[in-house]
Amino acid sequence: MSRPMSPPAPADSLRPNTENAGPLRAVLLMAGSCLPVLGAVLLAPVLPKMQDHFATVPGVKTLVPIVLTIPALALALLAPFAGVIVDRLGRVRLLVAATIVYALLGTAPLWLDSLGAIVISRVLVGIAEAAIMTCCTTLIGDYYSGRTRERYLALQTMCASISATAFFVIGGALGSAGWRAPFWIYAVGLLLAPAMALTLSRPGPAGAAETAEPTGEKRPFPVRLLAGICALTVFGAMVFYTVPVEMSYLLDDLSVKSTGVIGLATAVASAATVVGSITFTRLSGSPDRRLPLI
Repeated sequence: MSRPMSPPAPADSLRPNTENAGPLRAVLLMAGSCLPVLGAVLLAPVLPKMQDHFATVPGVKTLVPIVLTIPALALALLAPFAGVIVDRLGRVRLLVAATIVYALLGTAPLWLDSLGAIVISRVLVGIAEAAIMTCCTTLIGDYYSGRTRERYLALQTMCASISATAFFVIGGALGSAGWRAPFWIYAVGLLLAPAMALTLSRPGPAGAAETAEPTGEKRPFPVRLLAGICALTVFGAMVFYTVPVEMSYLLDDLSVKSTGVIGLATAVASAATVVGSITFTRLSGSPDRRLPLI
């Protein structure tokens, strides 16, 4: 005997009921989202010290700044493919594994004596960062829906911006103990990974919500609009890295040798970015009308 067919459930009902699962899950997702930012800013205050240490290495003036920026480049290049891998391997499993790899490779420069080996380790850190960022963002979409999801996605961006300011100061303070000292911060991944494994539950079947029948007419994907946004994002990332990289060398040329002062000076610029982003979101009117003025 055939069983009666029930109407398909709404998309949001297919998502796991986890919005009241407690704040720890959200804290872990926000903390994971801050890890890729750490690699982008933590080392900026110690770049002059690192360059002095490897002064005899050919191309040191190019390789040392690359140590700071190459993880972000690897993240940007691999992020589009990370989504496919996340769907195949599972969000939580990949997030935990990537966080452990991130910690191990991030601390590798503590004992590596070759600048080339350090650069390679930083490329691998960028790969781990791509997996972490993709998993955290995907899990926010899996665990939450509607306005709650929008709030957490906005909070994710804000936490990343604020953490960048904090990491500049922390990197500068640790840099007083030597250029290798800031790399110890990467070990925080070894603390986050077990907490993620115990706290983050596996969402429902991947793509379950997406397979529900759409209720409205399908609209074409805005390829041209997205391409423009991506191009603007790349430009913004290039501008973002100019300040931390050049600020440390500029202050070093001005005989400012204290990494704490360098980190604080760079953090001021980062803090201004946070204030600007918050102000931008509160302004009235369409963002595309305000953008040319900026």
